[in-house]
Amino acid sequence: MNKRNRGWQAAGAVLLGTSLVVSACGGTGSSGSTDGGAKGTSPEGGKTEITEITMNTLSYGTEFPDDNNAIVKEFEKRTNTKLKIDWVPATTAEDKFNVLYASGNLPDLTFVEDLDNQQIRNMIKQGVFWDLTPFIKDYKNLSNPAIKDMWEMSKIGGKNYSVPRFYPKHGGGVFPMLRKDWLDKLNLKVPETMDQLFDTLKAFKDGDPDGNGKADTIPYSASAAYMGFVYNVYNDTQGAWKLRDGKLYPIITEDASRDALQWLKKAYDAGLFPPDFAIMKFSQINDTLHAGKAGGAGYAMNAALSRTVEIKKVVPEANLIPLVSLAGPSGSKFTPSGAPFYGHFLIPKKVSEAKVKKILSFLDYGYSPEGNELANYGVKDVHFNEKDGLKVPTDQFKKDKVEEGFQYIFLKLSDEQVLGDPSLTTKEIYARNQSILDERKKIIVPNPAFGLVSESNTKLMPDLKKKVDDMRIKVILGQESMQAYDDFIKKLKEDPNLKKIEKEMNDAYAEKGTAAK
Repeated sequence: MNKRNRGWQAAGAVLLGTSLVVSACGGTGSSGSTDGGAKGTSPEGGKTEITEITMNTLSYGTEFPDDNNAIVKEFEKRTNTKLKIDWVPATTAEDKFNVLYASGNLPDLTFVEDLDNQQIRNMIKQGVFWDLTPFIKDYKNLSNPAIKDMWEMSKIGGKNYSVPRFYPKHGGGVFPMLRKDWLDKLNLKVPETMDQLFDTLKAFKDGDPDGNGKADTIPYSASAAYMGFVYNVYNDTQGAWKLRDGKLYPIITEDASRDALQWLKKAYDAGLFPPDFAIMKFSQINDTLHAGKAGGAGYAMNAALSRTVEIKKVVPEANLIPLVSLAGPSGSKFTPSGAPFYGHFLIPKKVSEAKVKKILSFLDYGYSPEGNELANYGVKDVHFNEKDGLKVPTDQFKKDKVEEGFQYIFLKLSDEQVLGDPSLTTKEIYARNQSILDERKKIIVPNPAFGLVSESNTKLMPDLKKKVDDMRIKVILGQESMQAYDDFIKKLKEDPNLKKIEKEMNDAYAEKGTAAK
């Protein structure tokens, strides 16, 4: 998101936004008495308690709404709440959240990025958080059948301890997108296999698709850190574990990962990646693509629109197309997919049951069509206008920081969350990307270790994975041989730490299977 520096005029803009919102909307706050707060007015005109809710959430914004923000005020008005929100920057989130969890001084709505966090699992076992399972059915938007998978996949021991943030299962994850205009110029089809991807990128290198008469094309802008999908394609699995013969194995030691490494080395030797492939930063990957010098890169689907906008500043005819899937030697199609949520909100047991119900009412509103629209677009005719079926942001949208606020609490309940803003492109290209997403949804690739927690895996695997990554880089760069790699993996398989991790993960897998019966 673009960083914007504003001076003292920001306060005036916020106040203006607030007055516009109030004049444009009627309140839909719910009535009922809960914990604490000042008196408010119910829709029927009577007095009712305003519920104060403290909460935090992970934010990728660079500026954060304050208590007087127009959208904050409108949410308070419609839900009869007083919100105290701590927007936690992603750059400092891990340390800040860990300190918070350890302190026990938790807000009413406590954000947790991943329920597989060992610390959070221990707190759940200790009874720190409410079991919300009995309550969810009483809220029509939270219990919407369309998000049933979200609730099922976020259960721990058959119970829901969190209200997840909905996120579509398909469309996220780093996966290739290529310059469609280059494909068309060279009369190439969109690749569907790893061999075809290699041949396509080789054609980008040799075919001068940018037409400048120079051998300066970078076929694929990436670093080793953003090529993890190759190992998943070859292993026919999501995540870091593979189910083989009824047992979980880490893909870092699988033979299929050796084949994936050979593909990467072959591609590097052919000049299909930038010379600084081993050390390129994400910003450098972006800069290379935006400059019109690269034939593609790996991103979540929504970047196909936003990155194309950047390339078009240099190459007006540029057009990035996301790949549907890629198949490895087995012939099975792979496309990235994940859980139908990203992040969770948990309610500590220190909160009374009456207030739990009010908090769930607040969340239920955010999962309604009206509340979700307010969270992500703001108020109609104030923060956005509808044109040809699209929501087009106004200047007030930026002034009131709509894009840096409630979208980190309530993600979009539609494919637009992963497809991107339709106003950034043509109807034809947006429809094309929708059809690609629809095809991705048909491809189900298992993640057998999803939801499994191993303390040893949490503590020990990062160091083992780093050693593997370092060896892979050396092989790709020609600093180590494949024989040296084979010897390394053979030794790693006997590492006592890895054996301990494998045992704990397989025990957890067996326990999960037993609990599901």
